[in-house]
Amino acid sequence: MTAWKEYKKTYRAEADIFDFARVGDLRGLANMLSQHGELDVDAKNNRGYSALMLAVYNSENDFCETLLRCGANVDSTDAVGNTVLMAAAYKGNLDILKLLLEYGASLALKNKTNMDVRDWASMFGRKEILQYLDSVYPSNTAPSQLTNIARFLKLGFCLLFSKLK
Repeated sequence: MTAWKEYKKTYRAEADIFDFARVGDLRGLANMLSQHGELDVDAKNNRGYSALMLAVYNSENDFCETLLRCGANVDSTDAVGNTVLMAAAYKGNLDILKLLLEYGASLALKNKTNMDVRDWASMFGRKEILQYLDSVYPSNTAPSQLTNIARFLKLGFCLLFSKLK
């Protein structure tokens, strides 16, 4: 019974910006912004994700745009250097990818294993993302699928070791 009481202490009484980002709760975000004028929209949760990263992963387009209008860092990264643009490419969400690029997201950024946005799109077969990037932002370089797999495996080890610390 003591373990249950200790576990219950870990529950939060109120939702936070990360909860709102996961489900696209714009009303919750608006309430939070009105109550906390100095809300840090670039804060990261215990896993190293910003609210923008969570909104991208959960395909919450309107929430992403609202955060960007509130000044969220369009090049926000997680613990291993993956950007929100990489997350959009991974998810195959072209609308969010375009939105991030409109707000100035950098295509040049790479994560700790030297993967960029195109690598993420290629790795997960996001042809629509690749076609868009190639048509608007042509590139001369295209790493092989084997190189991408090696980088992805290395990224997995980076994530594993960061959790063991």
